[in-house]
Amino acid sequence: MRQVDTSGRTVEEAVDRAASELGVDREDLDVEILDPGTRGMLGLGAREARVRVTLTGNPGALAHTVMARLLQEMGFPGAVRVHQQEDVISVQVSGENLGALIGRRGATLDALQLLVGLMVARQARVKTRVVVDVEGYRARRQLALEELARRTAERVARDGEVELEPMDPAERRIIHTTLADHPQVITFSRGEGAARHVVVAPKPSVSPAETGPSDE
Repeated sequence: MRQVDTSGRTVEEAVDRAASELGVDREDLDVEILDPGTRGMLGLGAREARVRVTLTGNPGALAHTVMARLLQEMGFPGAVRVHQQEDVISVQVSGENLGALIGRRGATLDALQLLVGLMVARQARVKTRVVVDVEGYRARRQLALEELARRTAERVARDGEVELEPMDPAERRIIHTTLADHPQVITFSRGEGAARHVVVAPKPSVSPAETGPSDE
């Protein structure tokens, strides 16, 4: 379990500082008061409060510990923040020169996400989904794919069917979802394994059986 010692004018301030440093909610911390501190008299003899906080064993705290440890072992200085909502744990990593953690089209990031998810599931023994992002890459990639989908739809409506480059299931799903209600085009996937890709085609009067994201 990861521990940190922090101080502040009050115990509350010290605990808040620890939660901010670790990037977790206060509910994810066990707190030991090392020194409650004192305000002194007229500002004289004041002593800061000191606390020792320990990340608890819930999945969000475990994800933070696992990600921080991996960064340390891989030699990448970075800050880790975790947000847990229902059965999804979002792990955000920020820092400088972290491109190697993302890799080509997010391949390294996906592998890192899989590893963290497996380690958290093994230790927490609960079913939960872990999403790892580095410097907001996933949000930027989603916006780029949505824009690609819209541009491709315009091209297809004008010139005919277009096959996009191979993508992983999550990225193909973004294309499908973005164009699901488009009045002029349909989408379906073609190919197997790493070569599977999205096809955007003009909408016929009767849609073919293999349209939409259901094949994902």
